[in-house]
Amino acid sequence: MSTELMRAVIITGPRTATLERIRRWSPEPGEVLVRCKTAAICTTERRIFLGDRALYPTIGGHEFAGIVEWVDEDDPELKPGDYVAIDAVNRCGHCYYCIRGHDNLCVDMYKPRKDYGYILIGGGFAEYVTPLRSQVVKLPPTVNLEEASLIEPLACCIHSIKKAQLSLGETMAIIGAGTMGTMHVMLAKLMGARVIVSDVDEARLDLARRVGADVTVNPRRDDPVKLVRDYTDGRGADVVIVAASAKEAGQQGLAMVGRLGRLVLYASLYPPGNLEIDWNHIHYEEIMITGTEGKSGEDFRQAAALLGSGAISLRPLISKVIPLHELPQELALKPTGETQRVVVRL
Repeated sequence: MSTELMRAVIITGPRTATLERIRRWSPEPGEVLVRCKTAAICTTERRIFLGDRALYPTIGGHEFAGIVEWVDEDDPELKPGDYVAIDAVNRCGHCYYCIRGHDNLCVDMYKPRKDYGYILIGGGFAEYVTPLRSQVVKLPPTVNLEEASLIEPLACCIHSIKKAQLSLGETMAIIGAGTMGTMHVMLAKLMGARVIVSDVDEARLDLARRVGADVTVNPRRDDPVKLVRDYTDGRGADVVIVAASAKEAGQQGLAMVGRLGRLVLYASLYPPGNLEIDWNHIHYEEIMITGTEGKSGEDFRQAAALLGSGAISLRPLISKVIPLHELPQELALKPTGETQRVVVRL
């Protein structure tokens, strides 16, 4: 470890986070030294701060981007000064799932790669990180690094779209218009789908319309299942994405999906719960129900390529940008919702 110091926000216990100066990591063989420039605040870090997940002391920030500070001089692609996004997931490359192309389910995903003295969940809330070279994805110099901090959640939504087997021109219904639901809208529109969005928050629905949703519905006022059925001439949606953590959302999704349709349970549910499923409905209508977990390395690179090419803009999903020293106070605030991300600028 270097004798130089760097700033980092460390969550040391429930509702306790402080800005500290700690020793800067030094890159080892096969690693790259990256100066973190932007990091988005995810629900994961907020849950750790609130004490819902007792992981301490933690340096969070797994949605982040930065600039290469040092790289092996023999590297043919990277050089100091390059913009990069970091796929912070551990992927062993040789377990049962990795070798079958499902590295998002790697058995070592949550295994610390080395002892930092802290639990690193990405580590983007510190000024420097030392990811493996394989985790570093180069970005064009024209990319906005604040938007680039959202490549990780975009990659998760790409993985979900793939699980849904969405085809051109199909109809997708999305339940929940938070950050992830809205990203699903963006991706589905890129694929030429018709998109219906259901949410109880009018501000979220407004954002969904602005990024391309064809129809929106507030279930507190109207019946979203009836609306989906009416919109599809009674067939139901080809794909339903449940991006809201509520049992009612899952039940609505089951009622919305049409014959040969695919239901993707994107959101997790805490505390856990069970859905009531009509066996014959699934049997006779040939409905597929699946979940989606994280993203693969390929998904991450595709998300970086989409943003880098200008095919998608993530600017509408950023509510505000704050300096690192304001992060402890931000974590203590009750978020106004997950429609947009707060981005930390280091």
